[in-house]
Parts: sequence; C-alpha cells; structure tokens
Amino acid sequence: MNGTTLGILLVVLCALLEGIGQVFLKKSTMTKVRWFMWISAGVIALAAEALIYTEALKLLDVSVAFTICSLNLIAITILSRFILREEVTRTRWIGVGLIFVGAALVMTRA
Repeated sequence: MNGTTLGILLVVLCALLEGIGQVFLKKSTMTKVRWFMWISAGVIALAAEALIYTEALKLLDVSVAFTICSLNLIAITILSRFILREEVTRTRWIGVGLIFVGAALVMTRA
C-alpha cells in the first residue's frame, strides 16, 4: 500500500468519523437522559477525526483530501436516515450520488 492509498483511506475514515460525531451531537439534543454522554462521544469522534485528518494531510494534497472529505455528507445523510430516522428526499439521494461520483473521480486521479 503506497502513501496515497493510505492517505485516501484515512480521509474516508475521517468522513465516517465526522458523520458519527455529527449524529451523536444531534442525538444529544433529542434526549433528556444521557445527553452529556452523547456530547462527549461526539466530541471524541470529532477530535479523533481531526488527528487522523492531520496525518492524512502528510500523505495527500489538501485539495485532494478536502474533496474526498466531502464523503462526510454522505455518511451524515445515511446515519441520519437510519439512526435518527430523518426523512431523506429523492433529491437529496441524487445529491448524495453526485457527491460520491465527484469524490470517486478525485480519488482515481490522486
């Protein structure tokens, strides 16, 4: 595995951690019980994301890493749909597909 591939995998992991962190923070606003636990978990996920993203920047150009990091929007949409039971319209799913295609194009050229 070369440095570019590792960098891409790290940024994809960051996108997933961003989604998890955002959903945890939203979950903290939805419950009266254990809200501090959800906030803590969200902050931990976002802090881990920042540390991993910093390592990924050592292996990738910022323009590539930032574009791939847009996958966090896909992670947030999917996690919101299944964990928070939020409705996602067809237009949003089309947007998710376009984001995926754009990120995939950047990854193939990295």
